[in-house]
Amino acid sequence: MLYDRNGISLIFSLLLYVSQSAGQDPCFEGNHQDLGDIVKRSPSYTMDSVPLCDRYITETWYTTKNHVMPSSAPSLSYCGTLYPVWLRGNTPSDGQTLNMTACEVGFVHDCERQYTIAVKNCSSFLVYKLKPLDVCSAAYCFEPGSDCVDETIQDIKVSYHNITWKSYKNNIPGIEIVRHEPYINLLCSFTPSTDDTLLYHIDWYLDNDAVIQGQIVDKESLQDAILSAEDMINAGKKINSWIHCVVGAVASTNNFPCISKPSTSFFAGIEILNKTVSLERMGTAQIMFRLTIPFVPLTVDVNGQQYKHDLSVQVSFPGDPAIEQECKLQGSALDCERKIESFTYDNRLQYDDPVNWQKVYTITVQNSDGIRYYMPTNHFRLRLKTTATNGQGDKIFSDVTLHDIKINVIETENAWKGKRCSSYADPHQTTFDGYHYECQDTGCITGKTYIFYRNEEFLQEVQVRHGSCWERPRCICAVAVRAGQDVFTIDFCSGTQYINFPICNDKSLKVIKEDDFSYTILFPTGTSVKILLYNYGIWVINLEVYPTVLDVSRTTGLCGFLDGNITNDLRREDGTFDDIGAFSYSIGSHPDAFSLSWQSKSAEDLLSMSQIEYDQLDPLSRSPRSHQLCLCDQNTVSCSYKYNGCKTKERGKEYLCGLHTNTRRRRDLRRFASFLKHEEEFDGLLRVKRQTMTEVEAFTECNDAFQQSTYYDTCFSDVPNFSNETIVNCMRDLAVTGDHNLTKLHLDTALRQCQEYVLLNSTLQDENPAVTTIIINLCPNNCSNRGVCSGGNCTCDPGFGGSDCSFDVLSPPTITGILDSGICDKSEDTCDEITLYGYYFLENMGTTCYVTRNEINGSKSVMSTTSYHVRLEERTLFEGYCSLQYGPESSWITRFQFSLSNDGNRYSENYSVYVYDSNCQTFHNDSGDIYFTLQNGYCFINGSCVPIGAVKTNESCWQCSPGIEIYDWTWDCNITGTSDTPPITTTSLPVNASTEKSTSSMSTPSSTVSMSLDGVSSHSSPTTTTTTTTTTKSTMVSTAIQTTQSLHNGSSNGTQSTTTHSSDTLHVSSATEKQDISITPTDISSSTISSALLTNPVSFSVPSTNSIITSTSSTPSKNQTTQSPHVSTSGTQSITTQSSAILLVTSATEKQDISVTPTDVSTSTISSTLLTNPESSRVPSTNSIITSTSSTPSKNQTTQSPHASPSGTQSTTTQSSATLLVTSATEKQDISVPPTNVSNSTISSALLTNPISSSVPSTNSIITSTPSTPSKNQAGSSSHPPFLRRLWQGLCMYYILKFDVFFYP
Repeated sequence: MLYDRNGISLIFSLLLYVSQSAGQDPCFEGNHQDLGDIVKRSPSYTMDSVPLCDRYITETWYTTKNHVMPSSAPSLSYCGTLYPVWLRGNTPSDGQTLNMTACEVGFVHDCERQYTIAVKNCSSFLVYKLKPLDVCSAAYCFEPGSDCVDETIQDIKVSYHNITWKSYKNNIPGIEIVRHEPYINLLCSFTPSTDDTLLYHIDWYLDNDAVIQGQIVDKESLQDAILSAEDMINAGKKINSWIHCVVGAVASTNNFPCISKPSTSFFAGIEILNKTVSLERMGTAQIMFRLTIPFVPLTVDVNGQQYKHDLSVQVSFPGDPAIEQECKLQGSALDCERKIESFTYDNRLQYDDPVNWQKVYTITVQNSDGIRYYMPTNHFRLRLKTTATNGQGDKIFSDVTLHDIKINVIETENAWKGKRCSSYADPHQTTFDGYHYECQDTGCITGKTYIFYRNEEFLQEVQVRHGSCWERPRCICAVAVRAGQDVFTIDFCSGTQYINFPICNDKSLKVIKEDDFSYTILFPTGTSVKILLYNYGIWVINLEVYPTVLDVSRTTGLCGFLDGNITNDLRREDGTFDDIGAFSYSIGSHPDAFSLSWQSKSAEDLLSMSQIEYDQLDPLSRSPRSHQLCLCDQNTVSCSYKYNGCKTKERGKEYLCGLHTNTRRRRDLRRFASFLKHEEEFDGLLRVKRQTMTEVEAFTECNDAFQQSTYYDTCFSDVPNFSNETIVNCMRDLAVTGDHNLTKLHLDTALRQCQEYVLLNSTLQDENPAVTTIIINLCPNNCSNRGVCSGGNCTCDPGFGGSDCSFDVLSPPTITGILDSGICDKSEDTCDEITLYGYYFLENMGTTCYVTRNEINGSKSVMSTTSYHVRLEERTLFEGYCSLQYGPESSWITRFQFSLSNDGNRYSENYSVYVYDSNCQTFHNDSGDIYFTLQNGYCFINGSCVPIGAVKTNESCWQCSPGIEIYDWTWDCNITGTSDTPPITTTSLPVNASTEKSTSSMSTPSSTVSMSLDGVSSHSSPTTTTTTTTTTKSTMVSTAIQTTQSLHNGSSNGTQSTTTHSSDTLHVSSATEKQDISITPTDISSSTISSALLTNPVSFSVPSTNSIITSTSSTPSKNQTTQSPHVSTSGTQSITTQSSAILLVTSATEKQDISVTPTDVSTSTISSTLLTNPESSRVPSTNSIITSTSSTPSKNQTTQSPHASPSGTQSTTTQSSATLLVTSATEKQDISVPPTNVSNSTISSALLTNPISSSVPSTNSIITSTPSTPSKNQAGSSSHPPFLRRLWQGLCMYYILKFDVFFYP
């Protein structure tokens, strides 16, 4: 026993030793692991963009199949890394393990670093115990063994190959949908070996990540060496990837290639052709890109019509957040996206020719920072991104961000910086290049218009008109600023008071009302115009134009030729020049000939206020240099001619040209032509009598006033380009006029000029922020010493107002006129405000509109009166508006009476505004007695004009009949029409032609309406319509108030059916047993039946016979129900009523005695567990009842028309406002439904999740439904099934294309 035990112990120990030895042997499977990237470790493989790194490998045993470490040093930067590692010495013999030296190749010699690794010969292969290396750009090198195919494959490249289409079908009844999914294929092509027995091992890499490894093809299947879009999607990759393949020859599918070679990388996606773009300031440049593989969209075929979803490349300008605080967008483009051309499945052969898809697309960008002298940055980025796709195969193109494009803005022109053209006071004029001259009565003739500034290339100009001021001197009294077909005008000449846009078609001018007396207008080029208004008994305009780089060598007019050369500034209109040295202010010599040459021709006079001349202006679209620029800000795209560059501090609010319609602007021009002129004067600023003053006295007074201003001293010493020009002008004006008040005008002009220079000089703002803060926060006229200046705004002392605190708030504005004399036509205007004209509508005045609204009926009696007050909104000195607020009631005419007050104590006169509709109402003014009459052929119902014969929406029995009632609808249901069914006979009770007993107790109306399959529309005279509707199809019609039932005769088996059409779809199965049914009025306030089944009503076609669905209502007097039996040869009778939803009901097989009577319930919920599986719910059943009731006001009528069919059965069907699906019983039922008052009825079912297959043959069903309907409403038209199918098809198509809705197999 001991021997046996020892023997057993010995054997067990031996087995344990053998097992442990096998578990430690690296030659056994599981004791070693494969070394990755074996192809790239070849001594012939050059290092790529992602060098191999073995610094972080795990120290363990590795096998390399049929590869071995080379015994000679490879070259630097081969083996897929920078520093390859090779093995020095001879490999061990069979079964032997040796510690050997691995050498790392360096820049100095072949073994700069040494590593000791273990190597074992496992007979058929070697295993290596590799350890981490010291540096990352080093890796172990391996070369093919002796049993490898020693051949290198040549001419390897990746290119676009073709498209694989996968089609999916999905049929919905009436709709055949095929979804064609495209998948792009890329081909790895190469020159195969002459040895036809070889196979080719292919690996695919996207951005150096392995996507496919071990793809095997032979010489006959080279076209199968493809990478598809599906492979890219599965790997989480999209376009704009660098793709390459690695190919090696092998003898069998189980071998790895000993020699592999990669292709050059192929960029698959959208290639940017110019990644760096330079453009001049305010210049343009083109971004170019093209596709290297075609974009192929999903194609959806709906009944033979194919649709595709386009792809666009969009533009955005990501910028420096610090800069974007000041300038939201650093760039703009002519278009923020480009649509990529693509083709549908039927046109797929177009992709075979690269010319059709490999096109070059361009996007033009423009630098739009033209106002400031110095830009915040000369560099910005443009980013392109693709839009979303909605397919599977084209997903590789969806929402892909392309490479950023660098935009460099080059400054090539500085002649415009610090330049200004101006006209001050009487008028002292300065050209852009700094030439000073006068334009007095012999040069600037009163009443004539002159070209002040013009840039013809960009269709922009400023025109002026002069008037007398201080006797002989001339001052600007009117200015017109034009860009294309936009003109902004300020006109004070001859007492006129006009500030507005007489024309505004291009919407290119940006007008900023900075305060009551100051406007800045921006041209599309960034050129700005500053207009300053002064009143010294007469209105005087100071004018400044600040150019941009786009004005250099392009300007003409009184402002001269901007090129930095002052000697050519007196360039006449004919191109000749006057010598600037020939004129002198001191001797009274002025360049009158030059000035007179720029007198505008009558046909181009912008101040003529002629609509004919305005309409002849060229729009900006005709200028080759004018473009609508698009601000591309992620999802927000704004395109316009209006200047949108980086802005300086912008004070005030924009005066929009779109305030008035073109029609109203034309009326403004007519009003201007007969404008009552006013020459009101400011208190304390009356024109003084001219006094004699020497130039020395004038200079002394002006200099003293200027030196007292610390702000002027700061400007003169610290602000570049600012000069003492204004003090010289002040001296000259005082010497001529003797008016001491002019010192104030010139000082204010100087400070505003200084302010503008600071705003345009970003370098000054950065280098001298203290001066910047002081100057840009100056208040107009220093608040007239009647208020406190803070942040550039005045807080006026009590009793004073206006932007400069110069007005007495006790006096309300004087109103001189109301737009359209207070008659507002709703057919031309929204009439939500009333525009007032007068003087002066000022800031900081607290002016309030006190309004009383009167609703007036046709007999001119006031029905209601409401009072409210709102703030008056000032647009200009001479224009303001009060908002008009309407009540919920409607009336014949609405009259607003209002007055204005600044303090609630002193009021202006009362004025009235009448709001009417000229479509049917005629305005009369009989010696001040204003009234309105209704035009022939119209009704006026609920505040709207209704033409004779028009019917109420969805309620065709209510018509406009002015001969009967002009302020309300008239009931008329004698409507005639035709259909392709037998004639309908209307009777009071259905004909019982069936052998079964079926009764329905209802009342009968005195008038009925029948419905055709095409519906009832507007009628000019009472007519009659015939129709037939079967219960096996779905019908959708409007909400029923009046219900009609028509008896149809003409079928072969004597079946009778009654159909009532309302506003949706109903499906009911039929019965085969006797029914006694009594239905009485029901009162429901609301009925809501919700169901997912409603998502697809088309496929529910339920064959049925002898079904009863009745619609009842809680009806006061005059409610009637009419049934019109339709009898066919079989003696079967059915009654069908259609209402506003879908009802699907199973039936019973036993006799039912059913009584439906009024019921009072607050909530009714019907559900069924049977409905959880609609696929199997084909339940032949009988005797089901669904009752849905609702409240109906007076004059509602229900009409039933029995239809006779061949089977001898009778059915009554009512369609109501939801979908109901109810199971049935198999026994006899005596059912009584008491009176109902339902506030909310909800019927839900899990079955409704899949309506497509739920076709339920059933018999003997009853559904009772009544809608909640307002008074005088009635059943509308019914639409036949083809219309529903078309509607359903359209909805399906929309959801398929919009939301990617589709059923995959």
